[in-house]
Amino acid sequence: MQRRADVPRLGSLGPSARAVVRTLLLAGPLSRAELARRLERSPASITKTTQPLVTSGLIREDVAQSAESRGRPGAPLVLQAALHRFIGVKVTADEVYAVRTDAAGQVEAAGHRRLPDVEESTVVAQILELVNELRGAGEIQALGVGLAGRMSRFDDTVRANPFLGWDQVPLARVLEQATGIPTVLSEDARALTAGVQWSGPGRGMSDLAVLTVGVGVGLGIVIEDRVLAGPSGRVGRIGHMRVADSGPACERGHRGCASAFLTTAAITQGIGVPRGRADLDLDAALALAADGDPVALRVFADAGHALGVLIAQLANTLGLPAVILAGDGLGMLAHGRPALDAALADHLDPHATRPTVVAFSSGFDEWARGAAVVACQWMLVDPPPHRTDPA
Repeated sequence: MQRRADVPRLGSLGPSARAVVRTLLLAGPLSRAELARRLERSPASITKTTQPLVTSGLIREDVAQSAESRGRPGAPLVLQAALHRFIGVKVTADEVYAVRTDAAGQVEAAGHRRLPDVEESTVVAQILELVNELRGAGEIQALGVGLAGRMSRFDDTVRANPFLGWDQVPLARVLEQATGIPTVLSEDARALTAGVQWSGPGRGMSDLAVLTVGVGVGLGIVIEDRVLAGPSGRVGRIGHMRVADSGPACERGHRGCASAFLTTAAITQGIGVPRGRADLDLDAALALAADGDPVALRVFADAGHALGVLIAQLANTLGLPAVILAGDGLGMLAHGRPALDAALADHLDPHATRPTVVAFSSGFDEWARGAAVVACQWMLVDPPPHRTDPA
């Protein structure tokens, strides 16, 4: 059996080998001929690149190699994903969640800690406890952290996090110095999108969006297999996009924006205030709607309408064939789905194709898994110099 210590780290590979590994993780197993087609390389070039990877044990042939005859496909190549380990962390205002995964994003272990406060020292200490708990005896190739803010796809600094109140905090450097593990940060919805694409319900899709609802409204976009970030890391800022000409105001005073209808606070306040209930949570709001409460039903219908408008705008603008809904506010679909479907039909351009809309129920461990996938992608796309060989 191949040992982890005998297999080269992903970040130590040259650009061509990393491209092969990325493609196998996204769409494998694949034959050499299919790899050549997807990477737009010659078959001879792919054979030259993959042979050392097979020899080292980083990838294996799915069946015994045999002489190829005319019209017979080559043996599929498979990445030995279990030989590579990563840790992903999701930080909220209240808790820290962490998972250890293999290169394919399969979770091997998980843990979480409550946050008594959001001081930098407290959050760092809780992350370090989880990393030490999960790392085990083998090497962790990279650590990824997902959290709200304006971070780029592969960042080292927390920027404009509204829940922790942090800005320009060099969290990656602090964690890397404390753990010895290369560390990368990413905006949390974008990290979740990476996990959804890599080994979640978006696997096999080259173009999709992940739209999250809960404490906030977030968006991750995949175009031609790449998770978009943009030059400033601000792709997906749709929380204050206008979805109605009237309605409640959000916390910033915007009337009719997505956050005014879709956040958990907007929903619970919209239902609770008329009922004189300041303590209403989402479960209680859903229970009121299930009992036929007209205010609750109206608020959930308005939320569904807002979500449908957002999905239609994504389909109209980007032509995305699939939108995956996620987040801890997905319970609103129990009463908001009819309004969502009606708004989508009403706002979709006549020449646009209606996207497939999938609800993906996921806890914060899934967000942490996405951060681990980002760490793996970092090693395969833009690894830090001290982890990359010149070849």
